[in-house]
Amino acid sequence: MMASAGILACFQNAVRPARLALAVLAVTSVAAWAQTQPAPNAQSAPPAQQTQGGAAPGAEAPASAGPAAEPAPPPAPVLTAAEQQEIADIQRPVAELKDTIDRLSKAAERSLDNEEELQRLRGDLIGVFQTARVVRDDLKPKLDALQQQIDKLGPPPAKDAAPESAEVTAERARLNALASEVDGALKSTDLIFVRARQLRDTVQTARQNLFASQILKRSPSPLAPTTWLRIADDAPGALRQVSETLSGWLTLASRKSTQLAGLVAGVLALFFALTALVRRFLAKRLDPRREAPPSFFVQAATIGWVAPLLAVPAVAALSVLGVGLDWLNLLTLEVGQIADTAFPALFVFVGVAALTRAMLQPRRPAWRLVDLSTPAARTVTKIITRIAAVFSADLILQEAVRRLFLPLSIGVMEMALASIAIGLLMLALVRTPFEPKSVTTGVVHHGDADAAIAGRRGPMSRLRPYLIKIPILIAAVAILTLSLAGYIGLGRFITTQVLVTGSAIAIILVFHLAISALLGAPGTGMKPFATVLFEKVGLDPRQGVLLTRVLSILLNAALALAAIPLILVTWGFSAQEALSAMRSLVFGFEIGEFRISLARILIAAALFLALAFATRLIQRWIDKGVAKSQRIDQGIANSIHTAIGYTGFIVAALAAIAYGGIDITNFAIVAGALSVGIGFGLQSIINNFVSGLILLVERPIKVGDRVSVKDQQGFVRRISVRSTEIETFDKASVIVPNSDLIQSAVTNWTHRNSLGTVTVNVRVGYKSDPENVRDILQKVGSECPLLMQHPAPSVAFTDFGADGLEFSLGGVVPDVAKGDAAKSDLRFRIFKAFRDAGIEMPYAQHDVHLRDLDMVRVLLSRLAEERAQRAAHPVSGKPVTEK
Repeated sequence: MMASAGILACFQNAVRPARLALAVLAVTSVAAWAQTQPAPNAQSAPPAQQTQGGAAPGAEAPASAGPAAEPAPPPAPVLTAAEQQEIADIQRPVAELKDTIDRLSKAAERSLDNEEELQRLRGDLIGVFQTARVVRDDLKPKLDALQQQIDKLGPPPAKDAAPESAEVTAERARLNALASEVDGALKSTDLIFVRARQLRDTVQTARQNLFASQILKRSPSPLAPTTWLRIADDAPGALRQVSETLSGWLTLASRKSTQLAGLVAGVLALFFALTALVRRFLAKRLDPRREAPPSFFVQAATIGWVAPLLAVPAVAALSVLGVGLDWLNLLTLEVGQIADTAFPALFVFVGVAALTRAMLQPRRPAWRLVDLSTPAARTVTKIITRIAAVFSADLILQEAVRRLFLPLSIGVMEMALASIAIGLLMLALVRTPFEPKSVTTGVVHHGDADAAIAGRRGPMSRLRPYLIKIPILIAAVAILTLSLAGYIGLGRFITTQVLVTGSAIAIILVFHLAISALLGAPGTGMKPFATVLFEKVGLDPRQGVLLTRVLSILLNAALALAAIPLILVTWGFSAQEALSAMRSLVFGFEIGEFRISLARILIAAALFLALAFATRLIQRWIDKGVAKSQRIDQGIANSIHTAIGYTGFIVAALAAIAYGGIDITNFAIVAGALSVGIGFGLQSIINNFVSGLILLVERPIKVGDRVSVKDQQGFVRRISVRSTEIETFDKASVIVPNSDLIQSAVTNWTHRNSLGTVTVNVRVGYKSDPENVRDILQKVGSECPLLMQHPAPSVAFTDFGADGLEFSLGGVVPDVAKGDAAKSDLRFRIFKAFRDAGIEMPYAQHDVHLRDLDMVRVLLSRLAEERAQRAAHPVSGKPVTEK
């Protein structure tokens, strides 16, 4: 951040700004308009001066009462000393804000061609906005409270109505006076907001015009011979200035040569010792063989400690060198001023180089975060390191040019050469083929399908990946073209923004990849958070995926909010402006009458997730603990589980909505307005919803019950607020609307308990002994293990049937679901017992009545004759006819 601000300041001081006539006219117009406006407190009357008698000084006595007499004016409000002091405290910050905005308006008129002064005014305006916002937020509740008290007193009585008491009249006057003062201060604050916005726009326009005049100014091209001739003319003086500065510093350093030599030797020893320790530590941690390559999550996490560790030797050496030079009093005059920029620039170079090495890992392909081959990784690392070196050297040289008052031509040429060098390095980066790891290792990783196909088809295009290399190519061509054409400022600006913004995006991308790896995004291999949700918490896959996606959105949104100030600073905004924009975006900005706060929205979403997650944990505890207890009915446990789920969801939603700043009463108004439409269009859905709540509360059926509904029998598997799922005996699922279960007859076999009765009917012949049959059936019932013996099975002689004697064997089963199995077992046992006892189980007997018996006799006689003839002539089988 300091580097980009220093670059912009150096460039702005190097190029002479143009006169901004339009901006001057705009500021003058705004100032003239502001002077014509009334004072902030002109709309509100000052507190009335009180006398001992309670009347205002100079007030005349009311006229005597008479038919034509006017009603007496209301008494002047009596304000206590504390209330007058409160009004003074309210007016004081408003008056200070008015004085501040007047002072800033006059300063803006004088500083339209001074970038540093305009930037300072922009920061002061931000302070005015913040203070005015605090004052307004403090005045609004006070005015609302006073208005509520005035409304409570009601309107004053009409002319013909009975007069109110003097105490009520005095209290109304006092409250109106206070409300008038607060309202006047509030309106004055709103006016200050308007003036501040107009002044901000004016300052911003002036800065933009000044920046455009500087950035678009054309200098002599570095290719022009006149440019180098001018540099040759200015070079002797520049060398003389540099030599004088160096000779002065060397003279001062020669007096402490022993200490300086010891400092340099100590710094070098520290650097090489730490470098050796870091290399040994990294080799011990990263070089041992692994059974499997590290996962994406492990690679992303490793960058977090490898990058700082690689930067430790250089950062420690530079820190010791800076402290030592300062202790020796060698950072004085111009050298000290240049060092103030040199050390931060060197720290930037060290950080970029360390982060690049940590991400690309030129010597350790297994730990490389990106899918690049080793040759490509080494080339990219060298190019990025050289770009950072040129950028840091450029910052130091620009500061030296400014502090040593070197000629303008040398400073411009230095900027041009630095931009051209960075542009050429960017072209070299574009020309480097980004070959995947599979090209050199022979191992195909996830996402390498395109690379493998490209390898089979031919050499890989140098422009791949297009989303990275094409923007770099466009930026490099623009930098080289502008720098060679003489637009040094514009080329330098693009160079700075590309480098600084690219570095910021790289840092943000690392955190984004870490979030994706932590939450288990597709293609990342390891999924630690998803594993916790599935295995530890007990969420089903659908809920776990949904929660993971929501958390990913929230964390990435928080990362984007944190990255906004960093991006704004890289694009020329001051730190105060960036933080102000961030504060407005996070803590609230107004659109019309609505105030939107992203922070409250994110916290509300996090609150909803936390409450929903806590609800799921409670449900899991019920499922694992209470529901498995033998003392609690499973239907009750399921109803509790469902009720807790819906209650927790509703509470979480209401809490999130309330914390997000949305008035819940608005939903009540909307619901009332849509009640008619809901009554007609969503009648069935609301009916099923209410029926579902009734089922959960009254529990006429519960999960696990065996029910019969509209010729459908089965077991209740799930009860929701809209429908109920019934699993039939053939394992089919029937979805029944809850309203059918409430409005129609439902047979519940297990409503009170799971006991059930079974009855097997049997028929024996009339020759059988009834008492013997009874004893056999009684014995069969007592030996069946599926029947309860308390109460004992019973046998009944039910009827004299047409085909035999009819008996029934009945018993009680502990589980009605096993009724069919009990009937089958009883039938097996009865059949075997009757067969052993020789008891006949008769078939059905029927009497057949035939008509036209003469025809039947003729047919039978003819059939008998044919049989007799066949018997007499067995060979021919032909009947013998009489002649």
